[in-house]
Amino acid sequence: KLKGVSKVLLAEADELTERLAEPLAALVVGMADAYDTIVAPATSSGKNVAPRVAALLDVAQVSEIIEIVSPDTFKRPIYAGNAIQTV
Repeated sequence: KLKGVSKVLLAEADELTERLAEPLAALVVGMADAYDTIVAPATSSGKNVAPRVAALLDVAQVSEIIEIVSPDTFKRPIYAGNAIQTV
């Protein structure tokens, strides 16, 4: 279990089999109203989908965070992981 995580959702649908960012972003946006936070992995897929979701929701996206300090403060690695930046 992860602290602060109460539910993990799994999506299975024919339109998701090709792993295209657009259908996945549309799915996430369709469910977003029920949540106050959306988290995606720092993988090529996550980095492809997250900006699309943020744009469709007209919200800011913060990439590759390693810690949530407060609702508007995050920590993420910089300089190839040699330093931690608070944003």
